Amino acid sequence: MAIGKFSRPEQWEDWLNLALGIWLSVSPWALQFANDQTVTTNAVVVGLVLVVLQNITLTAFSVWEEWVNVALGVWLAVSPWVLGMVALVPTANVAIVGVLILALALYEIWDLRRHSEHPA
Repeated sequence: MAIGKFSRPEQWEDWLNLALGIWLSVSPWALQFANDQTVTTNAVVVGLVLVVLQNITLTAFSVWEEWVNVALGVWLAVSPWVLGMVALVPTANVAIVGVLILALALYEIWDLRRHSEHPA
């Protein structure tokens, strides 16, 4: 039986997005704002969507997955105001995670286009 060789993941952006999705899913309890049902539902649902999406991305990458991340990042960045969040901790948490997800997705789309324009 051959033992697989471990190699460092090349898709660091996807691994970071996976971690952000996990964080977002548990953050209502970690940051103690789980008593706000709307904010908790938003964080958990979007976090779980990110986890599932990143697992798909890590196994079979396609650029459409990054565009979904763009949409999720934008939603998270504006959702505190759309949903009427008033507490600072959940607002900052969700908005910061959204901006990070958006930035990572845009970087990955840019990087993909950069490498496809200049074949090695």
